[in-house]
Amino acid sequence: MKLHHITLRKKQLDLIPEKERTLLVLSAHAANELSVLMKLFVLCARHNGKTEMEREAINAQAMAIGRILTGKLYECWKLLCSAFFRTQLSKIYEPKFDEEGKVALKSLKQYFGRKNLIETVRNRHAFHYSNDQISQGYTNLSGDEALNIYLSKTNTNTLFAFADKIANYSLVEDINPGKPSDAFDLLIRETSKVTRWLYEVIAECIVIAIKSHVSEDLAALGMVDLELGEASDWRSIAIPYFVEIADDEVT
Repeated sequence: MKLHHITLRKKQLDLIPEKERTLLVLSAHAANELSVLMKLFVLCARHNGKTEMEREAINAQAMAIGRILTGKLYECWKLLCSAFFRTQLSKIYEPKFDEEGKVALKSLKQYFGRKNLIETVRNRHAFHYSNDQISQGYTNLSGDEALNIYLSKTNTNTLFAFADKIANYSLVEDINPGKPSDAFDLLIRETSKVTRWLYEVIAECIVIAIKSHVSEDLAALGMVDLELGEASDWRSIAIPYFVEIADDEVT
């Protein structure tokens, strides 16, 4: 694997006007968080459980990451609203976007300009524990469903599976009413799509800020190639829920 490495100094960032520098730093920070969360979401979701216990644990873990990811995606859009559109930087930057960037920005405007999955999950499930959320999920339980609890000496391996089952019933009903089996796939598709659009727009903003105020030629900033050697094939990676923990480790 090869990476391109650029080192900036504060004196170079000082060349960027404050509003643009704020957009540069916040959007780059947001991109890093989206990268981590999207990776974790996919890697958790693809783990294959061999037993009901493992499947419940994997589902709970993946949905926990998925809810946080949707919240961050919504906050990234709000960041663009405040630091890109409201500051009028969009009028300067948008004409400089390449075609892919323009399409991504247009797609984001259309997506968040109407009722959408990201906003629904963020407002009702990502950062809030509400009474009506539980009521809705509880109503969707059938009378003979297994409501499981798995206890361990460690908090890390303990799982109150029944609670996530109820909470997730509410979530999937909000995502795709009447079609719970399709809701998880829809969550993955929409978060992936919106993440891709946000990345494209953020990358455009970062490049434009640097080229406009620091150096038109990125190579002039001392860009060098870094060889990482063999990286793990992400198609072969899955994150389990249950892990061995030594007795003396704090969990």
